Amino acid sequence: MPTKEDEEEEEPVVIRAQPVPHYGVPFKPQIPEARTVEICPFSFDSRDKERQLQKEKKIKELQKGEVPKFKALPLPHFDTINLPEKKVKNTTQIEPFCLETDRRGALKAQTWKHQLEEELKQQREAACFKARPNTVISQEPFVPKKEKKSVAVQEPFQLATEKRAKERQELEKRMAEVEAQKVQQLEEARHQEEEQQREELARLRKELVHKANPIRKYQGVEVKSSDQPLTVPVSPKFSTRFHC
Repeated sequence: MPTKEDEEEEEPVVIRAQPVPHYGVPFKPQIPEARTVEICPFSFDSRDKERQLQKEKKIKELQKGEVPKFKALPLPHFDTINLPEKKVKNTTQIEPFCLETDRRGALKAQTWKHQLEEELKQQREAACFKARPNTVISQEPFVPKKEKKSVAVQEPFQLATEKRAKERQELEKRMAEVEAQKVQQLEEARHQEEEQQREELARLRKELVHKANPIRKYQGVEVKSSDQPLTVPVSPKFSTRFHC
């Protein structure tokens, strides 16, 4: 840590302001001189060999400086033998316990025993026959009672199947009428189309019939004789023998 003397010796930092630039002179930046890089020959083999030698030298120096010094251990005293104190452990005491399987087994055995006793009791009661007293002789004979019911009057009814069948017939009748109307309309449309095709074919045939144009009558041509004399034939002068 710095002491008081060091703090006193430290000189105060002097802050120097930059001079005010002269605005009349234009600024000219100084361009650094371009220096060409000179390529020198190099090799990694020599550098690696030098590194390996330095490393081996360093390892040898470390091995020389770390020579172990032999130190013999003192002999033990055999007069007194110090054995560790023997620890005596208490035996495990068995505590009473109840398993869940034993509890369920006992409950099941008790239920089965009770059921067995009930079955034996019912068998003994069934084996002991006791006839019931005859009370039919002292009773009056059975006389059926006539019921006073009015005669059933049949009311008119209509089955749902008959109603549905009637509705189905009406529906089929309407559908047949609609189908007949469609067929009739299609037949009429077909007849109209055929009639139109026949008319169109007749018109086309009529237009295709050739009709010759009549001979046109022009004004008559009056032929006049020429006043120019006839051409007198003259042999051509192709030869150059008579040329001067």
